[in-house]
Formats: sequence, C-alpha cells, structure tokens
Amino acid sequence: ELPHSRPEYVSLPEGAEKTLQLMQEGQDRIYQAVLLHDNLLGIPDFLERVDLPSNLGNHSYRPVDVKISESAKPEHIAQLAFYGVLIEQIQGVLPEYGDLILVDGARVTINLTHHVDEVLEALDTISQIKEGHRELPTRSSECGLCPWHDYCLPMLYAVQDISLIDGLGREKKKALLSSRFTDIEAIAKASTQDLTQVRGIGEKTADRIVAQAQVLIDKEPRVLAIPQFPDAAVELHLDMECQEQTQIIYLIGVLEHREGNVEEFREFLAERPEHEAELWSELLDYLDRLPDDTPIYHYHHFEKTHLQKLADRHGISDDLRHKLFDSLIDLHKVMKDSVLIPLHSYGLKPVAKWLGFKWRESDSDAAMSMLWFGLWLSTGSRKYLDLAVQYNEDDCRATLRIKEWLEQIADPDQGLHALEPG
Repeated sequence: ELPHSRPEYVSLPEGAEKTLQLMQEGQDRIYQAVLLHDNLLGIPDFLERVDLPSNLGNHSYRPVDVKISESAKPEHIAQLAFYGVLIEQIQGVLPEYGDLILVDGARVTINLTHHVDEVLEALDTISQIKEGHRELPTRSSECGLCPWHDYCLPMLYAVQDISLIDGLGREKKKALLSSRFTDIEAIAKASTQDLTQVRGIGEKTADRIVAQAQVLIDKEPRVLAIPQFPDAAVELHLDMECQEQTQIIYLIGVLEHREGNVEEFREFLAERPEHEAELWSELLDYLDRLPDDTPIYHYHHFEKTHLQKLADRHGISDDLRHKLFDSLIDLHKVMKDSVLIPLHSYGLKPVAKWLGFKWRESDSDAAMSMLWFGLWLSTGSRKYLDLAVQYNEDDCRATLRIKEWLEQIADPDQGLHALEPG
C-alpha cells in the first residue's frame, strides 16, 4: 500500500478545500483528492508530488489512477487527462504526465499533453448539450450495452438514419452524409458507382450497404448464397462468459445436439477465477471423447479468440488443438455470407429474437452475467451463479436456433418459406 494523506470532509466543496491545503503543504501523495472547478468534479485515486514549480510553490502534482485492467484503455487515458485539466486549474500548470497502475501492478506513464485537446473538445460538446444543442446519435457496436439504447433506437428509425445499416461505422457515416446520402432510402436508391465516389467506400462495401438498405426498407430477408453445413451425428453449440477486467473465463457452455433432436446442455464452470485451468482441462477431456468430425458452432469471433487465449495460458496437445480449432464454425460469418436480414444488427440477440427465440431472463446480457458472477463471488449465494449458467445456456440455444434457420434456407423442401421469422 502506498503511503498517503487523505482529505477528510463532509461536503465536496469542503473536500476540495482540504485537498488544496494538502497540495499547498506539499504532501508526497494524496489519496482520493477532490478536484472541483466550476461545475466539473474529479476524484483521482492519487495525486503524486513532482518537483516542478507551480502556483503551489516549488512543487506540483500529477494524477495517478488504479485500474482493474491488463492494459491502458482509451477511456482510462481520457479520464486521466481530464484529471490533468482539473489539476491545472488548481496549480496553474498542466501536469505533463500521469500514471495508470494496472491489475498486475505495472505502471503505464501517459503523456497528458497528447490527450488534453480531445478532453476539452468533449467538455465543450457536453456544454453545448446542456445549453440545448441536440445531436442525432449514431448506432455502434457498443449500443447494446448502453442504458440509452431503447431511447436512441426509435429516434434513429424515425429518421431512417444510415447508421442503422449494419457494418456502416461512424466515419463512413460522416463521409456519406457529406456526399448527401442522408438516409437509408437515399442509399437504397444509389448505384455502386455513386457510392464508390465517397471516401472510404470500396465496391464490395458499396454493394453490401445498398443491398442492406433495400432489405431494411422492404422488411424482407434476401438470400445471397446457400449455406453449407457438415453432416455429423453430433454437433456442439458453444458460448463463453468472461470477466471484463481480468479476462478470466468463468463459464463455457456447450449444447450437445444429436440426431433425433436429442439435446444435452453441459456447463464448464470456474466457480472462482483461480479455477480457470480446471475448467479448461474439463472441457478438453470432454472434447477428447467426442467423434473427430464433431462441428462446434459459435456466434462471432469472441469464442475463437478466447479459446486461443485459454490454450496459450493453460496448454493443449497438438491433436486436441486441431480437433478444437479446425471444428469451429462461426455462424455470424455464415449468416452474413448467406442472407441479408431486415435488422440494424447481426448480433446474436437481435437475430435470435427476430427468429422468435426468448431468453428466460428477458433483460439478461453479457454485462448482467458478469454482475451475477461478481455477486456470487461476493455473497456466496448460489442463485447468482445459477442465473449466469441459465443465461449461458440460453445463448447456446439461441445459437442453435440460428443454425436451424440457416439449415432451412439450405433445404430445397423449405425454400424461401424458411425466411419467414418466428
């Protein structure tokens, strides 16, 4: 534990005054300092004294923040730079550097002067919003975890915002808007040649977004190619849960699906983070007993990426490595290669819900699963662990639902009838 002084206070203004006193005294390290300027507040984990003159005397301070993370993320750096801006208001000098202390105790030094402009720009934007300026939101891959999601999405649909076109990020949206492609209908009517004149839009991307825009307007799916699946007596549908900060895998669920619609769900669970290696060993023992031609379906790249990390951390034999990684089939990729659907996202939840699948806990998501696991660790109440397992099983079953729908498209007896969701 780092030696430190700490301001004692009842109100935030009192805390800011006590912090100033400690800074004027030249304390080596101040814990939970209160930085208050106008209507801006920051409470960094530490202020550390440096021997550079300021309004305080022959010394000044720089911010240090502790993060439960293996790396310095952009939001951590922005937060540290924001503290730097507040410190400058107090001591009259912007601290050039600040430190992040990561989960393994390593220190990462950040040059704050490289990030202050973006903080000031963000503060200016916030100020404009407070004064009544309204800016239409842009849909992104992070929207599903945002509490404003249900507020923003109807607004975007009401104006046919082009960010509803799957795969169209913020930068491409800006470029298209500047070229007067202002809504979904304008893109649906555009030619590939029109769109390739826009910076950052190639021919393949242009074809895709025009077709996706048309599907959104028509509200009807469109087959691009017939999906192909291996014929196997047993197949697996796999989903994983991960602690965000530590990247520890605490749960791998596998829905075993056999001929005759025989299903069995198996969970591989690390009840404590330090049990991850045992979870991995149990999963490998299970896979080793399965036929070599067993396909393992998952949705998007998360599972493959983290299975590789588990293999790197805990080891895997060459035979099992081939058996596992050669058998993985990403249904998200199969979906996007095979069919266009009238949705703003090809994520597991939007697609499965569109097909009529329902999660038993209607508001559950990956963040909720992490919360349940955290509550299990802190309280020891098994009900939270059971909820995390139930959510994981539902994700596996949602993956199976999508695979079955894609199989129907490939079935000549089903034809286009399979495109009717629900």
